[in-house]
Amino acid sequence: MRIMDLKNNVHAAFSIALIVLIAILMISASSVVVLMYQGGQSEKSSSIKTAKTGDLVKVDYVGKLADGRVFDTSLWSVASNGALYPKSLSFTLRNQTAYEPLEFYVGSGVMIRGFDRGVIGMAVGETKVLTVLPQDGYGQMNQSKLKTSSLVETLPVIENLNVSVFMSEFSVTPMNGLTVADPFWGWDVTVLDVDYDADRVVIMNSPVLDASYAVYGDPQGEAETGWYAVVDQYDSSANGGAGLIEVRHLLSSDDAGYVKGVDSSGDEFIVKEVDAESNKLVLNYNSEVTGVTLYFTVTLVSIGST
Repeated sequence: MRIMDLKNNVHAAFSIALIVLIAILMISASSVVVLMYQGGQSEKSSSIKTAKTGDLVKVDYVGKLADGRVFDTSLWSVASNGALYPKSLSFTLRNQTAYEPLEFYVGSGVMIRGFDRGVIGMAVGETKVLTVLPQDGYGQMNQSKLKTSSLVETLPVIENLNVSVFMSEFSVTPMNGLTVADPFWGWDVTVLDVDYDADRVVIMNSPVLDASYAVYGDPQGEAETGWYAVVDQYDSSANGGAGLIEVRHLLSSDDAGYVKGVDSSGDEFIVKEVDAESNKLVLNYNSEVTGVTLYFTVTLVSIGST
């Protein structure tokens, strides 16, 4: 009986030792595999070519404002899909053939600095989001290109103009009783008196009370520009007979950055600020991408000639 117990104990001890040995061998083998894998990975990573200064690269990109609107892209699928990719005011849809990867030499200075530096270190097929501050993008905003006007404007009913000014504004020779449309407001303007010797044309503005007039629209009708203004007050007897017209621009603070217009000189601007409390309307003649942080989703397509 003791002999059997001894045999059983020996067998159990042998089994335990065998299990421990197998475990040690498995751990050792796993370590070797891990080391081999890590070594292989390191060797592979060091062999991947990445973009560096002087390289000719091709990239696809989507440029967005902070609110997510696309202002530029190299991808037709993005450019042509307004529902999935809302566009900024400066975005212009081109022909499909114009959309292709952007090619440039890294560090050559042809790209904005933030974009140029952002592609350095990227591998082919890699996608990265670049955050480009104004100083690394299109520069700071030119404050002299900000024009402040009134959200609610007052104008006279009766005006005195020089003959040359009248002809320049209305593109017609003045004569008594002539009625023309105001080139900006669109309401009727009647010539009350013409005195060539005194170089004076007396006109009367005749807007319709509570009517809305389209202002700051593109005269060519090629772009969605401008907004409406409503006549809140019309008093021909105010101001000692000169009369008073009060016009309110139908804009709110929500329109800032989302509405653009074209002035009488043909210059385009974006509504930057609308403040009803201070009766202030600020028009921005800077480029939409000037003075703001931009976001580019960039995919490196190739390095070198293809």
